[in-house]
Amino acid sequence: MLRYLLFVVFIAFSPLILSAQQFDFNANCRQAYQSLMALELNQAKQQIQLETKQHPGNAIPILLENYHDFLTIYTLDTWAAFEQRRKQKEIRIELLAAGDQSSPYYYYSMAEVHVQWAALNIRFGEYLSAIFDIKKAYGYLSENQKRFPDFQANNKPLGLLYALIGSVPDKYKWGLNLLGLDGNVDQGLNRLKNLLAYSKTNDFIYKEETATIYSFLLFHLKNDKEAAWQTLQEHQFSERNRLQLYALAHVGVYGKHNEEAKQLLQQSAQNFGTFHQLNYLFGLAKIHTLDTTAADNIKRFLTNYKGDNHLKSAYQKLGWCALLNKDTANYYQWLNKAENLGNTMVEADKQAAKEAASNKVPNLQLLQARLLFDGAYYDKAYQKINQLDEQTLTNTALKTEYYYRKGRILHEWNKLEAALLNYDKTMATGKNLPLYFAANASFESGQIWEKKGDTAKAKEYYQNCLAYSEHEYKNSIDQKAKVALSRIK
Repeated sequence: MLRYLLFVVFIAFSPLILSAQQFDFNANCRQAYQSLMALELNQAKQQIQLETKQHPGNAIPILLENYHDFLTIYTLDTWAAFEQRRKQKEIRIELLAAGDQSSPYYYYSMAEVHVQWAALNIRFGEYLSAIFDIKKAYGYLSENQKRFPDFQANNKPLGLLYALIGSVPDKYKWGLNLLGLDGNVDQGLNRLKNLLAYSKTNDFIYKEETATIYSFLLFHLKNDKEAAWQTLQEHQFSERNRLQLYALAHVGVYGKHNEEAKQLLQQSAQNFGTFHQLNYLFGLAKIHTLDTTAADNIKRFLTNYKGDNHLKSAYQKLGWCALLNKDTANYYQWLNKAENLGNTMVEADKQAAKEAASNKVPNLQLLQARLLFDGAYYDKAYQKINQLDEQTLTNTALKTEYYYRKGRILHEWNKLEAALLNYDKTMATGKNLPLYFAANASFESGQIWEKKGDTAKAKEYYQNCLAYSEHEYKNSIDQKAKVALSRIK
């Protein structure tokens, strides 16, 4: 009843509703969309309003308004922004449903609204709502595919949904079957890859967005960090566009291109705007070089960011900066904040919370080796870890970490036999610890055996990876292992 009343009120006061019949992605709409993709949200809002005034019968601005809300919520990353805007979703669906059914944008636009809200619902832990959004989007897109098989834009959300559905753990597959959802990661990625190939010779407005989605899926689902980075390079992503900068910084900092990401962030530090996560990434890029001025960027992030994600991780990084300066007192001070502030929805925060709760100061040389490795400075990382004598590491957790860090460095250097030896030591030493070292060592061993062509061995290690109990990166490591098992079946 409440939704109906809201809809009636919206109709009464909005001239757009009464004539929202056509789906015309005209010049005004294209400009607004490009502004959205550059995270120029105020400019985009003005352009959307201009189009609504000039062409009140055009329904595309309804879709663009949802893009605007999606990006606003994503960048602010606050429950308040999410709660305030999500009531608009059903109203927009009703408006779009009154549009021209002969247009390929009819079902497509409604599907896009559901896909965007599915992503937001997942981000804010509203998983049941996300499932229903995915189900509805899948249905709309499947119908649109039947009606308009040559409408290339279908493949963008369909590719994303197929990949996400395919990455769902096996124990939940029955639920997908009940909902009539089917897909696999490679099927989704191939749709996106083919769409990008199409965009090279055709005017395809969603080219940049498709490249971003494809890159992030390669990175997070396939664990192919280099292919993710190369995708962004091939599509000429640069720091001049804020959303492109974020994609480059994310893939670069968490992948193997920290130095390039750091330079891009340095060049555009005055243009981060309200996207405060860029300062967080800049701080990470700096600390990967052991540069303790990273604290300045992390503090800037903490001062301006109003969400709850990455707070624990940010305070942990400030603690590490103190430790790199051999200031143990301030390390404890920052880790105390990491323990008591923020939440543990993202895995970096879970790891920070565990470190804070342990009340133990990390081994400085292992920390330095870890940070340098994360920045892909492998020579320096190996020098740091070789300063340690494993015989002096009587603590089981430290010894496990020592073997793990050494194995990872050797693995990146393609010294595979030595890496496997250290991974085996990691698993043997750390099998009963609530840490991620043994689980990821098992996954990385599977990667090596798969590369060698021994799929039986690879399968054994991937399955072993899943057997480890709760640890701070269980969700992401398990997901990678499941995708790998699906790939080698």
